[in-house]
Amino acid sequence: MQNISQLHIEPVTCSGQPELLDLFVDLFHGREPLTKLIGLSRGRMRTIAEVMHGGKAQSGGLSWVARDANLGNRAVAFVVCDDPAAPGAEALPENLTEAELKTVAVVGGFLSEIRRPLPDLVVWEPGSCLHVAALGVAPGYEGRGLATRLLQTALTEARLRGFRHAFAECTGPASRTCHEKCGFECVHSVPANRFEYQGTFPFSGNDLVVDLMLRKL
Repeated sequence: MQNISQLHIEPVTCSGQPELLDLFVDLFHGREPLTKLIGLSRGRMRTIAEVMHGGKAQSGGLSWVARDANLGNRAVAFVVCDDPAAPGAEALPENLTEAELKTVAVVGGFLSEIRRPLPDLVVWEPGSCLHVAALGVAPGYEGRGLATRLLQTALTEARLRGFRHAFAECTGPASRTCHEKCGFECVHSVPANRFEYQGTFPFSGNDLVVDLMLRKL
């Protein structure tokens, strides 16, 4: 068990982005339910994450990383947040294969269904609604409240910047519990196996349920 007093939290910077992306892939590939459902290879996942999450991680100091001073300030946990209403926030990677384009379209439809209640609950304009896109803690650092500290740090900064709401798509009990500790409430749940896309059920047979969590700041 690591000594949490040796951990410090700081905003994600450009120089720290490659290390953050490596940690993101280490923690999410083959483990996080939604990324398992998508089924990208490790290398391809990192390439796409570099486009889709790399920019988010540097978006105005909204994302944070925890570092361990005993390990040369190695990154051991992170929270990646973004402003989904900002111009270009939902831009897709270039040079996707036909199969990847299809996967992105299906996942995009799934996320749209998860977020369906948001327009009636929040003001969807730049600087108003924070999206908690990813939250991860390295093995050996769990159970010490690090994820909660990171999330609270991100929410505090967002509130100071004028954001009025925050939301997240939680794909497991641990993630939902962490968000609930920070004041989020579940406003919508979508079972993957009931999601219909263009007359088909692309995730049939999968027991994943994604919860849309919302908090007023």
